[in-house]
Amino acid sequence: MSHPRNVIYAQAGGVTAVINASAAGVIEMVKRHPEKFGKVYAAINGIVGVLEERLTDASRFSEDTLDRLKTQPGAAFQACRFDLDSIDENPGQYQRVLEVFRTYDIGYFFYNGGNGSMVTAQKVADYCSAHGHPVTCIGVAKTIDNDLALSHCSPGFGSAAKYIATSLLEATMDLFSMHNTSTKFFALEAMGRNVGWLTIAGGLIKTAMPDVPLLILPAERPFERNKFLERVQHLIDSKGYCVCIVSEGLMDPDGHYISIENVEHTHNNDYTQLGGVAHTLSGLVANTFNCKTHSAVPDYLQRSASHQVSQTDWEMAYRAGKAAVQAALDGQHGVLPVIEVIDTQPLVWRYKNVDLFEVADLEKCVPDEFLTKDGMDITPAAIDYLLPLIKGERPIQYRNGLPDIYPMHFDLVEQQLPKYKAVK
Repeated sequence: MSHPRNVIYAQAGGVTAVINASAAGVIEMVKRHPEKFGKVYAAINGIVGVLEERLTDASRFSEDTLDRLKTQPGAAFQACRFDLDSIDENPGQYQRVLEVFRTYDIGYFFYNGGNGSMVTAQKVADYCSAHGHPVTCIGVAKTIDNDLALSHCSPGFGSAAKYIATSLLEATMDLFSMHNTSTKFFALEAMGRNVGWLTIAGGLIKTAMPDVPLLILPAERPFERNKFLERVQHLIDSKGYCVCIVSEGLMDPDGHYISIENVEHTHNNDYTQLGGVAHTLSGLVANTFNCKTHSAVPDYLQRSASHQVSQTDWEMAYRAGKAAVQAALDGQHGVLPVIEVIDTQPLVWRYKNVDLFEVADLEKCVPDEFLTKDGMDITPAAIDYLLPLIKGERPIQYRNGLPDIYPMHFDLVEQQLPKYKAVK
C-alpha cells in the first residue's frame, strides 16, 4: 500500500462570507483520515502562494483556530486573482508548481474557487501527472454570483442574498418614511457581472412588503430606457416612491454595459471592473422627473457580511469542503462536488461530483421562469427558489460591540526551494 501523501488547499478569486467554512471542512476531513493523507498545507494567496512556496502547515491548527475559521469572513489564507499562463507561453510556471509539489510530496490539490479557478487546478494536476508526479485534483465550489452551472446553487450565494435582501428591506423602510417630503427613488447595485442572481434576491422583500413599488433589473434582460422611465413614473405616481435593485452588469439592447468603473489591462487580456450603474439610473430619474434620488453600491459588503450569514449557506460551504475530501477518498479526480436537490419541502440536498472541465465552460443564468414578461420583476417560482437559501442565522461572537473578527496570521513553513516571484 502506498504511503499517505500530503495535501495542498488554496483559495482563489472573489471571496464569500463562508469560504473559510469550506477550508475548515477540508482540513478537518483530511485530519480524520491519516491512513490516506499526510500533512495538509494551506497556500497563502492561492496559486501564487504555491508558486512562491508560501505555505502553512494546517495539520497543526488547534480546535480554536478551526472554530475561528468557521466564522471568519474574507479569505483567511488570502485568495488571489491570478490565472496561470498557457503552458506553451510560460512553461516555467508549471515547472515551478511541479517542483513545489515534489518537494512537499503533494498528492492532493483542493482548489476553492469559481469556474476559472477550476481550469487552473486541472491544468496543474494534468501537468504534474504527465511529468511523473500524479496529483489528485478536486474543486471546492464557491461564488456569491451563483453562476456555477449544474449545481442547484453556489456556496456563498445564500449569505450574500440574505445581506442584499436585508439591506434593501431596511433601505426601503427608510425611503417609505421620507418619500412624502424628500427622496422619491432609491437604487441598490448588486454584484454578479453578467448574471442577475443577487439582483433578483432583492425581490425577497416582497415577502415582507407585498405591495412594495419595486423595480428589479437583472443582467439577463436588456435595459430599455423608455420602458424603465415609464415604470418609474407609474410607481411614483401610484405609490409615491420607487425602489430599484439593479445588476452591475446591466446592458443596453446593443450589448454595451450601462456603466463601467475601470478596465485593467494585462498582457493576456483586459479585465472590466463593473460599477456605477445604480448611480447612473439614479441620476437619470432625478433629471427626468426633477426629484430627489439616492443610490448605493454594497460592493465588498455583500460578500463579507459575517453577521448576515445564512445557516443553510454555511452548511453548504462547510460540507463542500468535506465533499471534496470524500471525493478524493473515493478515488475521484478532476471533479467538483455540486449541490443536488433531493426534495424541496423542506429543502433536502446532497453533493454529487461533476467533471471540472465540464462545469468550467458553463454559466448559470437566471432562468426566464424566474422573471416576469417585462423583465422588471420576479415570479413566485423565484421566491420559492431563493427563500430556503437564506434561511437560518449563524450566531457570532462580539467584542467591544463589534464582531470578534480580525486577520488571521499563520506561521509559514521554512522554504526549501530558491526564491520565485509570480509575475503577470
